[in-house]
Parts: sequence; C-alpha cells; structure tokens
Amino acid sequence: MTEIRGLNDLIFSEGVYYEEDDSYGRFEMGPLSKSYGITLGNLIRRIVLTSSSGAAIIAARFKGIKHEFAGIPGIMEDIPTISLNLKRIRFKVAHPFQNIIELKLKFVAEGDEPYEIKAGDLDTPLGIEVVNKDQHIATLVARDAELIGELYLAYGRGYMTGDDVLYELRRYRSKLPEKGDVIFLDAIFTPVVKANFYVEDFLYSGKFDKEKLVVEIWTDGSRKPSTVFFEAVEIATDMLRPLHNILNEPIKPKRYILPNEELEFRKRKLATPIAAILKSELPSKLVRAIEKAGIPTFGELLKHTPQNLREEYGFSEEDVALIEDAVKRLGFEMGRDYWKELEQAEGGEI
Repeated sequence: MTEIRGLNDLIFSEGVYYEEDDSYGRFEMGPLSKSYGITLGNLIRRIVLTSSSGAAIIAARFKGIKHEFAGIPGIMEDIPTISLNLKRIRFKVAHPFQNIIELKLKFVAEGDEPYEIKAGDLDTPLGIEVVNKDQHIATLVARDAELIGELYLAYGRGYMTGDDVLYELRRYRSKLPEKGDVIFLDAIFTPVVKANFYVEDFLYSGKFDKEKLVVEIWTDGSRKPSTVFFEAVEIATDMLRPLHNILNEPIKPKRYILPNEELEFRKRKLATPIAAILKSELPSKLVRAIEKAGIPTFGELLKHTPQNLREEYGFSEEDVALIEDAVKRLGFEMGRDYWKELEQAEGGEI
C-alpha cells in the first residue's frame, strides 16, 4: 500500500515493552494516535479472553457408570462433583497437539484410611505437565473402593460447553475410542484468568496529544502472559490480512455445511414466510400480491409452476419472470415439492 503523507498523520507504536512473571504480564504500546489506544486495547483484550489456546480435559469415562449424575460406591464425591474438579485441572504443554490424548484412571483404596486423589497423581505423557498438582479430584473412603476409567485431553481455544465439544468432534470426524458411557465436560482451554487495558496521555513532539496503551494479562500459570499476548496479536493479524485485498476480486464468504446440515438449512428456508425471504429479492408490491394469493411460505411458493402462477393466480408474465429469477438466485426451482423430497432424503430413499 502506498504511504500517503499529510497533516495529522496517524502514529503507530513501533513495538511493545513488557514485563512479566509466570502469571502476570504488563504490556505497553506507544505512541498511538488519539482513540487508537481504545481501539487496539479492545481488540487485543477480546482475543485474549476468547481465543487463547491451551489444553483441557474434554471428556471422561468411569468404569461402571452409565450416566453423568451417578455416584460411585466407596467414593465421597458423585460424578458431577468429580467432573467439576477435573475441569479445574490446568496443563502446561510443551507443544500444541491435534490428537486426543487418553489419560488412564486407576486408583484403588488399599486400607481403611481415606485416600485422596489429586491432579498431580495423574500419569501424563512427556511434554504435558499438571500445573495445579494439589487440585482435588476425589476421595476413596471405603476399603477396595476404586476409581477406574479414562480422561480425554485435547488442545483448543477459549471455552467450550460439553455439547459444543461433542459437536466439534463430529464436525472434524474425530471420535473418542468406542468404549461407550463417555461423559463430555465443559472445557476451559484458555489459560487467561483476567485481562485488562487502560490508556494514558503520551508526550510526543512537545505535546500530550498522543496515547499510550497498557494491557495487563493474568494467567493460571500454564502459559506465560507474553505468549498469550503475542498469540492474540498474531490472530488479529491473520484476521485482517485477508481483508487487505485492494484491487483484487471481491471474495464471497464461504459457508461450511456438515452432513445432514443441508437438510436442516433447506427446511428453515422452506418454512420462511414469503415476506422475510423475498423482501430483498422482489418489489414489495409483488411480495404482498403473493401473500394475498394465499401463499404464506417459500416452500408453498415453490410447489407452483410458472404456468400455474399465471393461470390460477393471475400473475403477469413479467411478475412470474421476476419470481422465477429470484427463486433461482436462492438456489431453488419452481414446480418442485421440496418438503416431500426432504422427507424422502431423511427416510434414506435418496
């Protein structure tokens, strides 16, 4: 991009000064033109909070347990409590990984004294370390009580509910081992505990008319604040880079559809009221005329052929041509009973 010099030029920081320890970091950027401190601070803070990466337990399987609300004989805690404890375990990872890692659970009480299981007792592979080793998992309170099963560790970003975890696994065709009775957990991947920013006036060329941005990041110790900060900057750069396509052809957003999702997508379109789906495609007068003809939804309109619209409903050749073109733009054809076709598809006939 050609640099244009003029009055009141924008000023950007040439780098970042920061100080940190294992869990707290302070990052300074300046000078910045007025209002850019808040703009940049908001962007970095939001990415830090929502998209920082790390490892977390996403699922568990316990021997003899059929559902997530059960109790285990001889163990003080029930499954919901154990699951909550597992979600609190934080992992330090040497390198990000793609495959789901299985951690074995095999703890058996040997005496009459209560036996406390902590996060530090987990056997983790090389390159993965438990940060909060004292995190409580469960207490075996009866002789020969046992906690046996598997934990499933994954690398991801931000926070995901158990339902989202299951959806994401299906999306990427990645399944857990087929052992049944797997309980999916809410996954806290982000190492960020808190993030904050503030803006100060900055002396520049004898005037306090520029700004300094200060970003503060607190982590759980599984990642240094600087790695989190620079990861956020990289994400912001990657997000904006594709938009820098001056003089290039416009790029239409892509929609990624899962197996069977196309059926649900079409159902929603077919059930959409005429005014909602065609208001941006046809003149409002023509949309009202279709509604007055007793055709309430898009799916009902598609059942009619162009000839049928002319002969039975009295639409002009011009109006029918407009309707037919609009339908084609939306990816459909006139004269087809899409509802019947979808029923056949769901029944396995197509």
